[in-house]
Amino acid sequence: MGAAAQAIRSKGKICGRADMIFVTVGNHYQSFDRLIKKVDDIASRLPHEIVIQGGYSGYRPQHTKHFDFVPMSTAVEYIKRSELVISHAGIGTIILCKENGIPLIIFPRRKKYREHGTDHQVEIAKVLQERKDKNIYIVYDECELEEKIMEVLKRKEIASTENVGRENLIGIIKEFIEALPE
Repeated sequence: MGAAAQAIRSKGKICGRADMIFVTVGNHYQSFDRLIKKVDDIASRLPHEIVIQGGYSGYRPQHTKHFDFVPMSTAVEYIKRSELVISHAGIGTIILCKENGIPLIIFPRRKKYREHGTDHQVEIAKVLQERKDKNIYIVYDECELEEKIMEVLKRKEIASTENVGRENLIGIIKEFIEALPE
């Protein structure tokens, strides 16, 4: 476990549901500085502690706790203990948040910003937005992020930890991926 993650964990910040927002950019090799910079910029105005998993991003947050990578089990623990997760459109994070009833704001990586090689994350976000799943919110533009975070935190809608519809969601994602052009 990284030193920053261990320091956060040792202070008891992730024992039980914490007043914490966890931001994850996943393990993709391209940076996602756009998301990290925006969260760092608004962190002082948010009512919760922010913890960022920044991956290969070059930007180092000045106003939040952060680390590059942690073992998967630690990342899962952060997700389970968060009041809110903000993430790229990574399928693993989406499923974990659904399974654990954690509100999720998806901020997809974009090809035009060189955050990914394709815009498949935008396409995944659009499909999820059309489904109107409880506790999944989509933001495409960073200028909308702060308002959406405040809206979600006010709602305090925590879905049941029963994962009704998991197979349906996985099936839709699988069909979507299979239909992508090669």
